[in-house]
Amino acid sequence: MRINQRWFVWIILVLCLLAVPVAVFTKPTSKEKDTSTSSSGEGSSDGLMVRFKDRIEVVKLSGMIIDKTDAGVFSSSAGSSSSALKDLRKALKNDKIKAVLLRVNSPGGTVPTSQELYQAVIDLKKKGKPVVVSMGDVAASGGYYVACAADRVVANPGTLTGSIGVIINLINFKGLADKVGVTPAVIKSGEFKDIASPYRPMTPAEHDILQALIMDSYDQFTTAVSEGRKLPIETVKKIADGRIYSGRQAQKLGLVDELGSYSDAVAALQKICKERYHLSENLPVDDNSSEGFLSSLIESRSFAGLGATSPEQAALELLPASLLPKLNKQPLWLMQ
Repeated sequence: MRINQRWFVWIILVLCLLAVPVAVFTKPTSKEKDTSTSSSGEGSSDGLMVRFKDRIEVVKLSGMIIDKTDAGVFSSSAGSSSSALKDLRKALKNDKIKAVLLRVNSPGGTVPTSQELYQAVIDLKKKGKPVVVSMGDVAASGGYYVACAADRVVANPGTLTGSIGVIINLINFKGLADKVGVTPAVIKSGEFKDIASPYRPMTPAEHDILQALIMDSYDQFTTAVSEGRKLPIETVKKIADGRIYSGRQAQKLGLVDELGSYSDAVAALQKICKERYHLSENLPVDDNSSEGFLSSLIESRSFAGLGATSPEQAALELLPASLLPKLNKQPLWLMQ
């Protein structure tokens, strides 16, 4: 049974208002604090109260690295490139954030967005805030570009990483167009304005232009790895042929500092913070997901009687057709 949309909105608003004072004023007991401080080096997180303390901030980078508008209020943008970039920039300006744990789980993405994230990590380091990367299932290509800027990189033994390189994916429809009788008509201002057109063979001059573009981006990538990992550029280029490595292989090559889990990465960052800030105790870790309250609420199928298979689908049922998201085209120029 579908609930009236107006009542659904009012219910959400009321629950939001009720949740705020509970989240702000509810603090764990001293016993709970002791329990949350484990041998892995993770400090306690006092809910929203930790935001008012010196702390370690956890930033998540997941999925395709691409400059894309964050999701709407009914779905989560946690871990997106845009969200991660905003979080890193906020961490730079917030004096309460003493260090950042960057959790990377990404196969790569576009060159410019990877570079923006890379620079955001460099800016944190320049300000004296240590950054440790914890690699998840995969931190390859653009994901590794971002990771190599950190003070320390921790990967699981089976993490897929590396894939250092740049690629342009093209497809040519000329043969198909000839069969169905499609004849392209192009009016252009210059010889190379329709470079890599799918309706005709690529010319040698066009190939050279695109190859030069790729190699220039590749040079930027390998230079960043060389500087971030403190490896000779010749060494980097020998292993930067696009292949992927396991975390254990990457450690042997100098692309990763140590093997370990998320908790091991937090412990490593706690150690760095103690030395840098002359601390005797661990800093609290703010690892709360940036997922919205409404996203968590909608995730329950039984709520509001919506038979959707995901929060996003549930949200779409509430939106008018004019607000439904459009398909996004895959970018041409990728690190993947």
